[in-house]
Amino acid sequence: MNNWIKKLFIQRSDLFLKLMNERWPRTEALVNGMVKVLNEFGITSGNLLDLCCGNGRVSIYMAKKGFKSVGVDLSKAFIEDAKKKAQEHEVSSSVTFLEGDARRLKNVVKSISQPFDVVANVWTSVGFYSEEDDLNIFKQARELSKDSAILFIAETMHTEYLSIKFTPTSYTEIDNILMLENRKYDPISAQMNTSWIFYNKNGENLRFMDKVDIEHHIYSTQELTALLRKAGWETVALYGNFSTLQAFNPLTSLNIVAKAC
Repeated sequence: MNNWIKKLFIQRSDLFLKLMNERWPRTEALVNGMVKVLNEFGITSGNLLDLCCGNGRVSIYMAKKGFKSVGVDLSKAFIEDAKKKAQEHEVSSSVTFLEGDARRLKNVVKSISQPFDVVANVWTSVGFYSEEDDLNIFKQARELSKDSAILFIAETMHTEYLSIKFTPTSYTEIDNILMLENRKYDPISAQMNTSWIFYNKNGENLRFMDKVDIEHHIYSTQELTALLRKAGWETVALYGNFSTLQAFNPLTSLNIVAKAC
């Protein structure tokens, strides 16, 4: 496991949980859009596999729409929080959360009823490992899915965006936490190096909490759709936003709909 993955998602899961919780209010609209797309393929219910599920927002809202959800994440803290949130949303009987590495996906979900009708991968949860690892993850997902299954890759960064609108520095405030992001992007290798620096905010005073140096690969639209094709998924549509079903363009996030092939 890459050192930054271990630090951010396991050792400092408390900090990343705050970032994930900020995305919960927009999840219902995201899922509503995904459901509209699924209806076009005649899928109105079934089994959902949520890869790198975090604390369960997509799994839980899909369960509210009548799907049986299985969320997989390597962080014990995220899985525990997801189970708690499933109880709060009264969908515990419709969701299962499993702690495990997506690179060993088939082993992680071996006790779960299969195959899956829908696979989801949300919020730039690709490029953490090698391209071979990403290919293997999506191959396993395909092997676990029906021949009519649909794959969603949602809210994902891509090189087209970075070539036009790269932002080297930004910050986020959540409660009493301020997170400063310093980014370096190499367009030749498509490698993004980001320092996330966390501060505790007390009035006008900032106290350093921790720093995580992140390094991961950013795919172009062509690269990612080609990788999916090798894994057994044919891209059938691109969107800039699933919530509004806005068309994709270089200044939107990348949202892919792919069909098992």
